[in-house]
Amino acid sequence: MKQLTMGMLAVMLGVAQAAHAADAPDARLTAMEDRLAIEKLMTGDYPRALDQRRWADYAALFTADAELSFASASLKGSAAIQKYFETPRPSPGNRPPPKPGEIRTLHVVSNLSVHITGDTATGGAYWQTIGTTDGRNAVLSAGHYDDVLKKVNGQWKFARRAIVNDLAPPPGVTAPAAPAAAR
Repeated sequence: MKQLTMGMLAVMLGVAQAAHAADAPDARLTAMEDRLAIEKLMTGDYPRALDQRRWADYAALFTADAELSFASASLKGSAAIQKYFETPRPSPGNRPPPKPGEIRTLHVVSNLSVHITGDTATGGAYWQTIGTTDGRNAVLSAGHYDDVLKKVNGQWKFARRAIVNDLAPPPGVTAPAAPAAAR
């Protein structure tokens, strides 16, 4: 009898565990969904918003307290990021500044390396800026991103992004002016 009761208890425990496992999302599926969402953010949503100069959409890819840094600025918060990019600046070569939606460059993002731990991720990618110079398409600059991402309300966003130009001239060397067509 004791053996029968232990056997029934084991069966009931197995059924309960199977029912609980059926209710819980599969960790592998969640990990795949997270990785795909991060890849879409880094290689799709981010460069498209940047190239089309949709600054509200661009800023929405960052957390409210995000940090964005690059050679000429360090910005804190998605509102500051949007304001920075929406602020008109003089255009080199007396060329009118690009209009929202106008594409003058294409950013290509590749070589993603991401490590996900729960609702945070770290990693980065390589980037290239492609544009026209001397009447030809060319890589105008290239580098890498160093990223920290957070999942906020089910969406992955940049919590910190450092944009590093790996092809910048070394310190103390002035870069030659880009031809007018590249500006």
